Amino acid sequence: MDFGVRAEGAGFKAVCYAPEAKRCSIDLYRSGDRKPADKIEMLPVQGCTGIFECSFSLSGSSGICEYLFETDKDSFIDPYSRELTGIRGYWADTDEYRTAAASGANSVQAAGRDLEEALTALKDNGIDDRAGEGSDLEKKGSGRAKKGDGEDPGVRPHIRSRLSREELRPDFGFKCPDYEDLFIYKLHVRGFTVDKSSGAKHPGTYSGLVEKIPYMRQLGVNAVLLMPCYEFNERMIQGAGSPAKLNFWGYGAEGYYFAPKSGYASDPSNARREFFDMVNALHESGIAVFMEMDFASGTPDSLMLDALRMWRSEYGIDGFRIIGDYVFKRLFMSDPLLKGVKLIMNGHDMCESGDKACMKRIAECNDGFMVTVRRFLKGDEDQVKLFSEMFRKGFVKTGRVNYLADHDGFTLADVYSYDERHNRDNGENNLDGREINYSWNCGVEGETKSRQVLKLRYRMIKNALTVLFLSQGTPMLMAGDEFGLTHFGNNNPYCLDNEQSRVIWDKGSRAKNLHDFVRKLARLKTSHRVFANRAQLQGLDYIYSGRPDISFHGTRAWYPDFGYFSRTLGVLLNGDYAMVDRKHKDSTFYVAFNMHWEEHEFDLPVEAKNEVETALTTDASNKLTDHRSCVIRPRSIAVFAIKKQVINHPESANK
Repeated sequence: MDFGVRAEGAGFKAVCYAPEAKRCSIDLYRSGDRKPADKIEMLPVQGCTGIFECSFSLSGSSGICEYLFETDKDSFIDPYSRELTGIRGYWADTDEYRTAAASGANSVQAAGRDLEEALTALKDNGIDDRAGEGSDLEKKGSGRAKKGDGEDPGVRPHIRSRLSREELRPDFGFKCPDYEDLFIYKLHVRGFTVDKSSGAKHPGTYSGLVEKIPYMRQLGVNAVLLMPCYEFNERMIQGAGSPAKLNFWGYGAEGYYFAPKSGYASDPSNARREFFDMVNALHESGIAVFMEMDFASGTPDSLMLDALRMWRSEYGIDGFRIIGDYVFKRLFMSDPLLKGVKLIMNGHDMCESGDKACMKRIAECNDGFMVTVRRFLKGDEDQVKLFSEMFRKGFVKTGRVNYLADHDGFTLADVYSYDERHNRDNGENNLDGREINYSWNCGVEGETKSRQVLKLRYRMIKNALTVLFLSQGTPMLMAGDEFGLTHFGNNNPYCLDNEQSRVIWDKGSRAKNLHDFVRKLARLKTSHRVFANRAQLQGLDYIYSGRPDISFHGTRAWYPDFGYFSRTLGVLLNGDYAMVDRKHKDSTFYVAFNMHWEEHEFDLPVEAKNEVETALTTDASNKLTDHRSCVIRPRSIAVFAIKKQVINHPESANK
């Protein structure tokens, strides 16, 4: 049964689920009117408790284009709405944020200051008021308004569902790459381009994201992961006497999971089409589109699956990352409308061994990789063995998405600039966000002019990026980390729409060099199957090539040091086990990790007849001493390509 309101012939059919209601109607409105122009009673569906339905038609001159459902208990927005009206930006009344900011309430001080800035910018773009029609209008509840309830002074008025006959038909010709071929770039649609440094003509919108497609392609990105961009209520009520906060990210918010967020559209009244055009533009450029979905606790599996089906069938979305511990993998895998769609989840071992279809579609994504790698890179004790397993572990029963910075936590640059969180503008006395970040400020907390410290931080970021891209699995990079974005030590700027949560586009020389380094890593990853093997590396030589598929070494070749105080590791990736195609094997690579604060010489586990060349290094001083050893500077990584030397025999020279 299709819930919501859908076009049917010359009219519409409405289906509503209201389990506690005795009666239900659909209230029809003209745009901007406070009272409904018509009310149509809905009838209970026989044999289905709590489900009501009706069919209706409209004359072309009626002007009716919006609706709400109403029961004997409350009125509410259709949770299956494809579009919502009455929203130009934030659901909350910006006056509340302005007032709180003016009074010095630190819980919304930064948000209020920035909302004022946003309003000014929107006026410059011809939009009079991001908050809505005005404070003199009736303030009704945005979700469910109980009969007899008083007005809620912080919530936008006239948020309703829109009636639409437009059918969206995506081109399903785009084929999303397999997990081992993906480079995922995660971003917040508004935060990605809203700052003037982005240079976008349509800042903070789906169209603004489209403007950045050439940049993403240049970087090597072939998939974007969008933070919540379905419609949600940004207003976070804090309790009696406390002003509401702004939920900038959208996690945990009251969500309408079938409607693109109108506040992220350059024309809020046309958000559906603009989102559709954005997806098409990304696909035409070879970029897959994934969405993060944060379903509220208690959301039925049926509604969650209906939402995923809709985004796939109407927009062509290629995959989803589910926030939380929901487990509906079996329903997802068996659904015919979601065939071929990918699903990223937090859980482990979600597929049976040998289930190849599951391996292509399901991936795990959690903090395990991030924590281990951060600890290893900053030189913690007893991490080498754990790190070697994280580096090796790829696609076992499912895909695996690796990250070293996500939305909730330090940016990658801040991991090496701050030992402690600095979340004071969040209004929670610096008690929110991750307390343990496994970060290292490189000797100075926060901003510094010390060249030595800045050089070390720059190298540590490059170390982290190298591990992210060259480990087995799918790399996921937060937007801005490719050029050293900082959020000034705030590791949880969920309630701030300012420089602590946006991408500030750094165009300095160091940022450019870091950006170019990421491009080089992305090319290395995509050009060499050895860094994204389709089979799980076992540490065995099961094809009798003379070397295992992967082997670990210490400063002495073939003798790994997994001791408590060890901070060095060599990894040999055998190209004989990485087929570029059915006939050709990949090159062999040796990666030397020195996370010690002292220089070390590494023996190379290669034969004398092999040629060795430096493919990449995070410190220009790292060098080959000969073809059998290398010197690796403190806290740095070097990658060497090992190629067999071609020998011209005398008989071949005479031919």
